[in-house]
Amino acid sequence: MSMVLHLSQRRTARRPTERRTFGRRIRRLGLGAFFASIAVNAALGIYAVLAPGFGDTQGKILGTSLCITGAVLLALSCEPAWERKFLGPVPYAGAGLGAAAFTLAIVGMWTEPASDVYGKAMGSTFTLAGAGAAASLLALARLAPRHGWVFLATLGLLALGAALAALAPWLGDDPSETYLRAMGVVLITLAAFAVTVPVLHWIDRGTLATADAATTAIRFCPYCGKTSSGDEGAELTCDRCGRVFTVNPSSST
Repeated sequence: MSMVLHLSQRRTARRPTERRTFGRRIRRLGLGAFFASIAVNAALGIYAVLAPGFGDTQGKILGTSLCITGAVLLALSCEPAWERKFLGPVPYAGAGLGAAAFTLAIVGMWTEPASDVYGKAMGSTFTLAGAGAAASLLALARLAPRHGWVFLATLGLLALGAALAALAPWLGDDPSETYLRAMGVVLITLAAFAVTVPVLHWIDRGTLATADAATTAIRFCPYCGKTSSGDEGAELTCDRCGRVFTVNPSSST
């Protein structure tokens, strides 16, 4: 059986700029900020090497630029899952908490607050942001159905480990030994599962490719190539270019 694409007219005429999804605009903005911060970091690093004196102010400027680079990198690590609508609000939360954490770091760098609460809040925010970014990256792995429980277990361990690590600074200078041991067990188990997910992604690629070849579902837009999915007979609208098309079966001769 072969597939026949029936292409329809656009529902509305859109200019090229209007066809870009929000995710693509965010990606372009993030990449622009990333490359700009890299250029600033390089310039400040060269200045630090060549200048006769590199003072505290210059160091803070360099640290601020590095923080901006870190925030952009964290947001970009969340963006693919964000655009593909994986894990619900987790990618959004990861990018937002990352921006908040690096903002706290920049403010703390320049104001040098004496309160311990500020440092604890910054540390907890960094922990939760890192967990959101890690979950977003793990969500990009494709596992065979028989291995789906591994991914779910990894997400559960990641959520529990992040919660325990984020709470630890607020338990005082000497948390209970039981708490630390429990957190250690969770984090070690999490590391084992987190390493397993990309390995299973590699192992399962042949099985998934065979399943994809056997299905009658369309998996891309015939106009712009944007990843899409839909069963035969369904009318699909590409969220990138706005084109409408349907996929119908046709018997080969």
